[in-house]
Amino acid sequence: MAEQDVNAKIGQALRRLRRDKALTVTQLASMSQVSPGMISRIENGQVSPSLSTLDALARGLQVQLMSLFAHTSDVADVHYVAAGTGLASRRITPGHAHDYMLLGRHVDRGGTFDAARVTIRRDQASDLPRYQHEGHVFLFVILGEATYTCGGESFALAPGASLSFDAKLSHGFAEIHSDAVSMITVSSRPV
Repeated sequence: MAEQDVNAKIGQALRRLRRDKALTVTQLASMSQVSPGMISRIENGQVSPSLSTLDALARGLQVQLMSLFAHTSDVADVHYVAAGTGLASRRITPGHAHDYMLLGRHVDRGGTFDAARVTIRRDQASDLPRYQHEGHVFLFVILGEATYTCGGESFALAPGASLSFDAKLSHGFAEIHSDAVSMITVSSRPV
């Protein structure tokens, strides 16, 4: 993509984000300490702004810096998984293993995103592992009952229950109460 095209797309993103926040150019200038003239030139794709200028504008808008680059790439991945399918996978830790179906995965400069259907059988859950990493996790229980711990708190999980948390907290199943528990998990990790 040519530099002019990138500058135009960054300008369009800046204008859209500013308007979404119902801010005038003057208001954003005051909040970001970037001159109104510079903001106008950026929005019109007339300049190639420095990274520090874009960072100041993102902070003024209270958005991630990457939001200004969202439409600068014409490449995007799309994954489709038909009902009842997925990539059969197995997680093995000391004293424990369980199978799961990987439903989706994206990896780019922003980090990783994984979605899976996980089933853990009680008769295979003798030594349930604990996890701790950067990012976030979302769990949605489809079948079965279990106790899940996260950051020192225990949560009773049953069909329809969900749990989301910052993955830097130590987390994992404490006990599987039914024959098996099945859930959809979604996790994200920064690069």
